[in-house]
Amino acid sequence: MACSKYTLTNTGSTIVNFNYRRCDDSMWEYQVQLNPGQTKNAWVINGTLDLADVYLPYVSVINQGIFPPTNPTPTPTASLTPTPTPSITPSETPTNTPTPSVTASETPTNTPTQTQTPTNTQTPTNTSTPTNTPTGTAAVTPTPTNTGTAAVTPTPTPSITPSQTPTDTPSSTSTPTPTLSRILFSSVYSGSTSLNACGNIGGSLINVYGNNSSFDLVNNFSLNIDGSSPAGAGYLEYNNYVVEIQSDGDVVAFSYTLCPTLTPTPTNTPTNTQTPTHTPSPTPTRTYYQYSLGTGSTVNLACIDFSGAPNTIYGTVSGGIGPNVGEFLYYNSSLSTPVINGYYSNGTAVFEVTGGSGEITGVDPAGC
Repeated sequence: MACSKYTLTNTGSTIVNFNYRRCDDSMWEYQVQLNPGQTKNAWVINGTLDLADVYLPYVSVINQGIFPPTNPTPTPTASLTPTPTPSITPSETPTNTPTPSVTASETPTNTPTQTQTPTNTQTPTNTSTPTNTPTGTAAVTPTPTNTGTAAVTPTPTPSITPSQTPTDTPSSTSTPTPTLSRILFSSVYSGSTSLNACGNIGGSLINVYGNNSSFDLVNNFSLNIDGSSPAGAGYLEYNNYVVEIQSDGDVVAFSYTLCPTLTPTPTNTPTNTQTPTHTPSPTPTRTYYQYSLGTGSTVNLACIDFSGAPNTIYGTVSGGIGPNVGEFLYYNSSLSTPVINGYYSNGTAVFEVTGGSGEITGVDPAGC
């Protein structure tokens, strides 16, 4: 089975998940979590990478090519080819012939050199040696002898300087996995009960840090950014969401709810009726969000269904992309057919729908 290496980066602001079949042992990896800003490498059997459509706008997927590479680049190795030394046949008539001069030139030069080489036979030898030698190669200048005797001049063996060929050895560099920083939620009201927190009664305003950018998807709160100081037991209220937390800062499962609506005391306020003089053209706005969710009558069934055959579900946009507590889920994009009561999962969080109108009334951020 052919394999490829993929690099996936979460460019959005919410956690996404993907599935794939591993290249090394053909086992399936389900619900691999990719946090906002995080990059992961996956060695995938071709055709098995599975990413829900809703996540596609927020995930950068790069195919790094076939794995393992089919044509590895060999490392070039400098080889030295020895130059055979020619055999020297001495002349029958011994001649005192001076040894030829070997000029090693480190810098190429195009200047002819006039070399005056005296011999023991008192015969001056005029040698015109043009030197055009590349760097690192010994230039051999033979010296002819102007005598009446044929002489065999031995040719010295030039030294061979191996060229330093850089070795281009590919290195395997692993991409560090970025660590998701905790998100600051300021002016969060803390109380001993949900009513205290929602009504801002008997509590206090504090700053807390969560491990998700969406308040109602945080499963642990702390008082500092590194998570070492838990927020403590009680209730927290933020933007009309209220949640119960334990002494270690963990969220109590399905405790996220909306604060109850307080009935204001009616007052007699005079109404000034103004006649509009100009009606501006409405600006088109998003009317729904599309999600890929597993469904089931229990938490476990919803998580399993997401891994096997997630469903396309549509949600309202009141709280931004989510889903979020207090929003409604539907089977169609016109938002006219609400989903049935039960549990819905994105592979990490589990959302509880009750009341028969498709409303999300509870969420467990780490239910799966």
